[in-house]
Amino acid sequence: MAVRHRFKVEEVLALSALEPEARLELLEGEVYEMAPISSEHAGLLDWLLYLLAGRVLGKAHLRVQSPLYLSPESLPIPDLLLLKPREDFYTGAHPTPEAVLLLVEVSLSSSPFDREVKLPLYARHGVREVWLWEREGLLVHREPKEGAYHQRLLVAKGERITPLLLPEVEILWEPPL
Repeated sequence: MAVRHRFKVEEVLALSALEPEARLELLEGEVYEMAPISSEHAGLLDWLLYLLAGRVLGKAHLRVQSPLYLSPESLPIPDLLLLKPREDFYTGAHPTPEAVLLLVEVSLSSSPFDREVKLPLYARHGVREVWLWEREGLLVHREPKEGAYHQRLLVAKGERITPLLLPEVEILWEPPL
């Protein structure tokens, strides 16, 4: 008989210390090894960083592919986080959902997983706004309630978008693809 093991954040952090090249996410007690980052994924994330960096300076901390502590059983690694500024830059502990101003997942190759597994997890933990960057455009998810987002909109190329919690940061959605 097969035995399923559930993990805690501390165990996955210890495992990550032993295998630093392994990109591990803990989602509801289950460990997932993330696929290597493609040049397309990395380049698009770089474009978004270029677009946001100057606009959020002094308003938010930018974090790239860094852990977000949701619970003792969940430590996802979103592609991009905009966080409430803190003097210690979150050196004492990973940020929690209350600190998140915006979370972005580049979902070009992971769309079903991000939509079906990660998005409901973010909603259950109260992350206020999640952007899923998919091939058809930017899917914006807001108003988390009862494990789902109740406001969804698709931002097409050439349209403008403003993060809900950073109303002074409007961007023109013109990705290089």
